[in-house]
Amino acid sequence: MALVYSTEGYFCEGEVVKNWKFSMEYGRIVLSAIELSLVKKSNINLTERGSSVDNYKDGFVIPLTQIKKAYSAKIQKIYVVVVETRDGLLFSITMANNRSIGRLESINLSEMINSTVLLANKTSKNTQNVDDYKVKPVSNKCTKCGEEISYSWQFCKNCGKKL
Repeated sequence: MALVYSTEGYFCEGEVVKNWKFSMEYGRIVLSAIELSLVKKSNINLTERGSSVDNYKDGFVIPLTQIKKAYSAKIQKIYVVVVETRDGLLFSITMANNRSIGRLESINLSEMINSTVLLANKTSKNTQNVDDYKVKPVSNKCTKCGEEISYSWQFCKNCGKKL
């Protein structure tokens, strides 16, 4: 499984609401050649000082074959990547924080998701239908008389038919 993109951000199933930081999960966004994974993250305090260890829990796993489209949209004051699936589900992802609205990150992520989906669909079709893409050679015989012709000729020398 080839890793395409990985970052931290917020995500939720459905649309973003007014208090987005409280209604969305914070975690890791991992785009691979097979799927888009949204993994929840929680911090476990090991000492009184508050040092933490990243503890990743199960989140959403969306196979690339199920993604219909992904696009960047501005909802309220932040930019999100909206991922629509073929079965009608909607996921919202943002890399915004207190200082940024996540515009460039959302545009980059939506482009990466779309290009990875196209590439995954293309490779799956190529592995299934290899015979469909074979190039058939052009015949070098006249269709009327069957005489051998050159590809540069415009007329058959035997019967005079326009090629």
